[in-house]
Amino acid sequence: MCAGGDSIASRPSCDRRARGGAQGGRAMCPDHSTKATTEHDGASRSVRGRQLQRGGSRQPGTELRVKSRVFREHTPSLRMIEKRPNGRYRVRIYRRGRYVASRTFHRKSEAAAWERRQLDALAAGTWVRPADGDVTVSEWVEAWWAGRQANKPSTSARYRGLLDQHVLPRWGRLPITAISRGEVQQWATRLAAGKSPSTARQALGLLRGALDAAVNDGVLQRNPAVGVRLPRMPRSEPSPLTHGELWKLADAMPTDRDRVLTLVMGYGGLRWGEVTALRVRDVQQRGAELRLREAVAEVGGHLHVGTLKDHETRTVVLPATVATELASWIKAKDSNALVFPSATRTYLRNGSWRRNVLNPVLEATGLPQITPHNLRDTAATLAINAGASVMAVAQLLGHETPSTTLRHYAGTFPTDLGDIAKKLDRAARTAKNKSRRREGAKDAPTRDRP
Repeated sequence: MCAGGDSIASRPSCDRRARGGAQGGRAMCPDHSTKATTEHDGASRSVRGRQLQRGGSRQPGTELRVKSRVFREHTPSLRMIEKRPNGRYRVRIYRRGRYVASRTFHRKSEAAAWERRQLDALAAGTWVRPADGDVTVSEWVEAWWAGRQANKPSTSARYRGLLDQHVLPRWGRLPITAISRGEVQQWATRLAAGKSPSTARQALGLLRGALDAAVNDGVLQRNPAVGVRLPRMPRSEPSPLTHGELWKLADAMPTDRDRVLTLVMGYGGLRWGEVTALRVRDVQQRGAELRLREAVAEVGGHLHVGTLKDHETRTVVLPATVATELASWIKAKDSNALVFPSATRTYLRNGSWRRNVLNPVLEATGLPQITPHNLRDTAATLAINAGASVMAVAQLLGHETPSTTLRHYAGTFPTDLGDIAKKLDRAARTAKNKSRRREGAKDAPTRDRP
């Protein structure tokens, strides 16, 4: 009789185990071993009973194969704790018949607790591979950064600085599964208060993007950076010049290059990288049109030439007065030459031009302290005051959507609410008088109606 209760005569496998089994101990067949006894025994016994009723003979090992098949079909998660020869306990987790994880422990209680956590996570749909849970945020972010789609050099440099200064110092050493939404909310709120809402928003966006990739790869079940709220960004107020101030600035410039450069930026709204990359062949219609194809970005002291900010070329139209001065300036230049080169015939650098040209002129003339980007604000404001629509200004500045233009220059557009109310009042009065005249005509006496 085997330890499981069946007679050796009726169990061939037990018979062989009994004849060649352990010396001095109880013979235990595989089907009745303590390690193989689980909650699926009832299902396996029912299968064995049906086999006996059909009168089929059982071959050695058949019952184990049937039992394993029934177990996989009826049990979504299988676990096993076994003691290894070295005295440690190994836990193996199976999911729908497939091995998914294992870990060893010194104590059986630790193994059972870990097993319970894994099974609870599997049942709740929040399970992640234990090996992935040990990955630090720094390791994951670096892998995500290396594989992401490349941005423009200036954008990549700015994002890399945000990661190194704000994201990785706070989260880099933590396991990626140890981040909570509350902690991310506190970090982002402090960053917005200590730095600026813009810095916090960009740093949070980088962290959210890296964790989104972790969710897509199954390393995380939820992104703790999703749903974090930040203070609204204050609307930036432009600092434009008037027509008179712009021409005063241009007249005070020390060279013709600087004069024409100031007028082109003040009326064309070009970015610094766009105007310094402009070549003679890009000037069309005798200076009236500029075809923008490329831009220059300065990153870490190095110049990078690439596409425009939105990766699309655009055409800028200049006033005839400015076009005449531009055409005169490039008249003797080669078609491939830069329109506004430096003294060494290379790309003009922003910092150098501000330090050596713009700032001294502003001090000498008493004009407001502005930057080259404020000349872009000047172009937008002058166009709006001339009656340009939001769409027209967006095309002039190269904004991807008109909403960007409104976000920056909403306060510059005239409200016209008073004029609209007056026009509505005139239309309402006209309609009202016409309606009264029709009603009076119906009530007037006629030959047939005294």
